[in-house]
Amino acid sequence: MFNKLNLKVILLTVLSLMLILTGCGATKSNKAQEEQKNENVQAETGTRTITDDIGRKVEVPDKPERIVTDWYLGQLLALDVTPVGAVMANLDYAAYLKDYYKEDAIENIGDGEASLEKVMELNPDLIITWDKEALEKYEKIAPTIVFSDTNYKSIHEEIKAMGEYLGRTDKAEQFLEDFDKRIAVAKEKINKVVSKDSTFTIFDLGKKNLSVIAPNGVVGGRALYETLGMTPPPKVKELFDTKEADGSRYEISYEVVNDYVGDYVIEMNYFNKGGSLPATWTNLDAVKKGEVIKLAPEYYFASDPVSVLHQAEDLATKIEELTKEKNSVVVNNLNYKKKIN
Repeated sequence: MFNKLNLKVILLTVLSLMLILTGCGATKSNKAQEEQKNENVQAETGTRTITDDIGRKVEVPDKPERIVTDWYLGQLLALDVTPVGAVMANLDYAAYLKDYYKEDAIENIGDGEASLEKVMELNPDLIITWDKEALEKYEKIAPTIVFSDTNYKSIHEEIKAMGEYLGRTDKAEQFLEDFDKRIAVAKEKINKVVSKDSTFTIFDLGKKNLSVIAPNGVVGGRALYETLGMTPPPKVKELFDTKEADGSRYEISYEVVNDYVGDYVIEMNYFNKGGSLPATWTNLDAVKKGEVIKLAPEYYFASDPVSVLHQAEDLATKIEELTKEKNSVVVNNLNYKKKIN
């Protein structure tokens, strides 16, 4: 009797396990079927699911054609994509981008802030934004990706990510291949005329104070330091290794500007156009000798990959020209002294 009872218990246990396993198998099978069904639907509709830069899963077109962006115009143009709409006020400070699309090909959706009505009129199939606060409103119009260029450590990572999101990985590879070749030429141009231990500082001049531009900052910082690999002076590096800086620039007094001057001084003067500058600036050796490299604000406020590429090439040319001028002055002075002697 005892053996029969044990046998019944064993049989019931086995049967229960079989039912559980069957149920699990069915659940897994149903889940797999559901996933396959979703994949089939996406394949038929020409869509796919991506995870954007804030971790949201978004179903987007395989290769969107009518894109609207409130910030990332340069990243799109790098992939040979002309959006139907963008915030065009950015172009006041990103003039290099104007050569990458036909005039009037992009509808202005606002100056600074995007107009939702304008975005709706353009009937986009994808919206790319930096603004999480506007996300809910954008999603009512079209699938929306939140992109953040600060999530990426380099232009290569940034462009590859955008290429993945837009289904244009081939265009991303083409851009980066061209980018690398052209930056290599720019670096070689600088290395021929500048010693390896030379230092560079970019200053953004203001009326009362001025800013030191960081290695990852706008106003040429990303182009000069991150892309071309030039070195900031120790004081500048120390400044941006602290927690006090905001990551892109640091405001200092004109009284201490000499502490941050490198072998090469690069200047942006947008906030003090035509204004007088204190003696602590005008008495700098580089300023007195006219050896300051000046940047045009309309080309140098942007830091998108296309702008950075052109900024790097422009900086290389300016550095080369300035160095040749310096060397020419030195040679002329030496020749003059020889004649006197």
